[in-house]
Amino acid sequence: MESTPSPFAAMLRESGYKATPSRLSLLQILAKADAPISIPDIIKESQERLTQATLYRALESLTEVGIVRRIDVGHAHAHYELEVCEKHHHHHLICKMCGKIEDVELCEVRDISTATLKHSKEFSTIQGHSLEFFGVCKKCAKKIRTNTSG
Repeated sequence: MESTPSPFAAMLRESGYKATPSRLSLLQILAKADAPISIPDIIKESQERLTQATLYRALESLTEVGIVRRIDVGHAHAHYELEVCEKHHHHHLICKMCGKIEDVELCEVRDISTATLKHSKEFSTIQGHSLEFFGVCKKCAKKIRTNTSG
């Protein structure tokens, strides 16, 4: 029985990387994740027994070529998600209490980009952006209300 080639293998080769089992496993874990995922969570999900050092190197190089996106969710460690996937460009809402992350499909930053370039002395173009919103999710807000009203 012939196995179907992974779309990730072609993506890696097009970016100049070998489609190693470790890289393929990493990309599959990121593809399955509902939200940006941390390195400790990637290690837990890994069938390949990926080491932290291997993951850091792979994530850094895949971020540089635009396959993976590094997300700052306000924790001591970064989270990662696939940059090139079926999802559209999006941003994140992050709960400061429980860490829940929700994708936000809305992106209206054209005016901000234009204003940013007008105020820049050194830049002529913007090639991309990242935007995270921090707040409190409804579940945590309900807990706060319950604890303060009692």
